[in-house]
Amino acid sequence: MECRKCNRPTHDCSGCNGGRASDFGNRLTCSKCDNTGRVCPVHGGHWKG
Repeated sequence: MECRKCNRPTHDCSGCNGGRASDFGNRLTCSKCDNTGRVCPVHGGHWKG
Protein backbone atom coordinates (compact mmCIF):
# COMPACT_ATOMS: atom_id res chain seq x y z
CA MET A 1 0.00 0.00 0.00
CA GLU A 2 1.09 3.54 -0.66
CA CYS A 3 0.53 6.77 1.24
CA ARG A 4 -2.24 8.78 -0.40
CA LYS A 5 -0.44 12.00 0.48
CA CYS A 6 3.12 11.31 -0.72
CA ASN A 7 2.89 7.95 -2.58
CA ARG A 8 5.63 6.39 -0.43
CA PRO A 9 5.16 2.73 0.55
CA THR A 10 3.56 2.20 3.96
CA HIS A 11 4.87 -0.25 6.54
CA ASP A 12 3.32 -2.46 9.22
CA CYS A 13 2.58 -0.46 12.36
CA SER A 14 4.95 -1.32 15.21
CA GLY A 15 2.27 -0.44 17.76
CA CYS A 16 -0.20 -3.13 16.71
CA ASN A 17 1.99 -5.41 14.58
CA GLY A 18 0.36 -4.35 11.34
CA GLY A 19 -3.13 -4.86 12.75
CA ARG A 20 -2.48 -8.41 13.92
CA ALA A 21 -2.51 -7.42 17.60
CA SER A 22 -6.14 -6.31 17.60
CA ASP A 23 -8.48 -6.84 20.52
CA PHE A 24 -12.21 -7.25 21.14
CA GLY A 25 -13.23 -9.39 18.19
CA ASN A 26 -10.55 -8.32 15.70
CA ARG A 27 -11.46 -4.65 16.05
CA LEU A 28 -8.32 -2.60 15.65
CA THR A 29 -7.83 0.16 18.21
CA CYS A 30 -4.40 1.70 17.67
CA SER A 31 -3.79 5.43 17.85
CA LYS A 32 -0.26 5.15 16.42
CA CYS A 33 -1.53 4.03 12.99
CA ASP A 34 -5.00 5.61 13.27
CA ASN A 35 -6.54 2.10 13.24
CA THR A 36 -5.21 1.26 9.77
CA GLY A 37 -2.45 -1.20 10.66
CA ARG A 38 -0.10 0.68 8.33
CA VAL A 39 2.13 3.73 8.78
CA CYS A 40 3.84 6.08 6.35
CA PRO A 41 7.46 6.98 7.18
CA VAL A 42 6.55 10.67 6.69
CA HIS A 43 2.87 11.01 7.67
CA GLY A 44 2.59 8.21 10.23
CA GLY A 45 -0.90 6.82 10.68
CA HIS A 46 -2.55 9.74 8.93
CA TRP A 47 -1.62 8.58 5.44
CA LYS A 48 -5.20 8.00 4.24
CA GLY A 49 -7.36 10.75 2.82
